[in-house]
This record gives sequence, structure tokens and C-alpha cells, in this order.
Amino acid sequence: MIDGLVFPDVRECLNDLVDGTEHLGEMVRVVWHLPADDYGTLQGPFPIVLVYTNGGTEGYIDRVDRVTLECYAPGTQAVNTLESIKAFICGTDIETAHGYLDNIKSDQVPEDIPYASDTLNKATATFMVTSRPLN
Repeated sequence: MIDGLVFPDVRECLNDLVDGTEHLGEMVRVVWHLPADDYGTLQGPFPIVLVYTNGGTEGYIDRVDRVTLECYAPGTQAVNTLESIKAFICGTDIETAHGYLDNIKSDQVPEDIPYASDTLNKATATFMVTSRPLN
């Protein structure tokens, strides 16, 4: 019996893959908490990509995490940036500074989501990330 399996932090791995990369001519910033001013207004520079996990499953040899990326940017740049990120990160045998990922697959394609702002749009996409134990 295997006890105490430690898997890579998929948020860290996606941060390694996406933060600081250029998509549609703009540098993407990955965050785990949205940067807002005292009034709750998002602070740029944009695009900003929020990364969070939504559960998943764990087996004897691997783990599959469901990870959501939310992109905040002006106009259609939000959904188009996520489409570019999807093309960039999806694949197999992905090595990052925080761990090895067997694969990243799109679960829900990028889509515009209603967002209460005169200048920003929000888009969201969900990915299935498969990893193996670190030890």
C-alpha cells in the first residue's frame, strides 16, 4: 500500500507555463487572488489570468485536477487570450519547475462570461491536468 503520495501543485505548474508569456501581443500576468483597489475595481495591467482548482480525482498512479482559468481584459481580448493560452498549454509530457504533468486537456473551451464592467470582459476555460506523484 502506498501512503502519503505528494503530487505537484497544478496551480504552480500552470503559473510556470503561463505567467509572463505573450499572447496576442500582450504580456499575461497570472494571479491567485484578483488585484483590486479599495473600491473593488480590478487593477491592471491587463490581461490578468486567475487560476483556481475545482476538485478532481486521484488514483494509484496519477491524479487529475480540474483547473479553471479566468481571463480579465478589455473587449474580446479576454476570450481570445484564453484561446491562445489553451493552444499553448494543452499537450502531453509537460515539464515545469514545480513538477511533471502527463497532460493538459481542455474540459470546457474558452467562453465569454457576463461581467459587470464598462471596460473589461471576463472569459473562462476549464482544463483537466494529469500528474504523477513527486516521490
